[in-house]
Amino acid sequence: MVGKVTPNTQASASIIAAIMGNDPYKTPNECLRSCINANAGIAPKDWVQSKQAAFGDRIEPFLAESACKAVGGSKLKTDYDEAFHHKELPLACSLDATCFADRTITHDPDNGIFVMTPERKIKLYGTGVIECKNTSVKPDEAGPAPYRGPLQLQAQMMCTQLQWGVVATLYGGYDLRLYIYDNALSMQVLISNRVRDFQRRVQDHDFYAPENSGDANTIWPVPLNFDTKELADLGDDVDDICEEIEDCKRLKKTMDAKIDALQSLLKIHLGNHESGIAKRYAVEWKMTNGRKQKTVTYEGKEPERAKSVKIKKLKEVTTNVA
Repeated sequence: MVGKVTPNTQASASIIAAIMGNDPYKTPNECLRSCINANAGIAPKDWVQSKQAAFGDRIEPFLAESACKAVGGSKLKTDYDEAFHHKELPLACSLDATCFADRTITHDPDNGIFVMTPERKIKLYGTGVIECKNTSVKPDEAGPAPYRGPLQLQAQMMCTQLQWGVVATLYGGYDLRLYIYDNALSMQVLISNRVRDFQRRVQDHDFYAPENSGDANTIWPVPLNFDTKELADLGDDVDDICEEIEDCKRLKKTMDAKIDALQSLLKIHLGNHESGIAKRYAVEWKMTNGRKQKTVTYEGKEPERAKSVKIKKLKEVTTNVA
């Protein structure tokens, strides 16, 4: 509910999942680059908050209050405007809310309460952390993915020395689910080890192996010999790598041409129909205006048929073909 309060120069609870390689939207090297830049006094790029995130900030008080009531808690506090720092590790966190509770909670999915312990029961005593999330994804019956709050919550408990916490997640704007965790010591040991290694890498500018080509750009955004144009003396295996790339490009070109030819055959079958159905597949060739919306015209632009035909494999087919 307040702006960012944790330092950009070190690990924080909000990026723990990424640092540990569990965030599909952010790599450890991206976190490392941000911290290295911050230590060098380089300002981060302007960040534009999404509408979903902004809405999530506005409803945090409601989510926190709902979570507190559900666990029979009291002393709800939401006005945290300073970071909490771990006593030993270079790790910090911010908090959405905390509340006090003194009761045993049992797993109760019908009422939106999910106790994430092996016993499906937890004794809450003292103050606990409430981390609020708002998402459009569908809930997973196994619980939220590690990057959707659980790892962040463990880091928050480490920084605050609190013994329990709740990830209060609103799914699709109406389905509120409370995931209650204890302080998982084995996971916290893994987090501690990763944070120490991460901070060493920040100090030494020691990046992880790149996860993909884009991640390599994060490691080497600008060549050091940009002005001198000095040539690198490449190893013998580089020729083999280059030849394999050329082979893959040729194969891709061939397969793209084959897919285009097959798409043409589907369009011939559909003709003036927007969609059709076969024994195992449904096929769609819709009108589009370049926007993901139901209306097919805007600002005077004429609608046109999509460039590609969409196919979907069916499980059962009962629809009659006209």
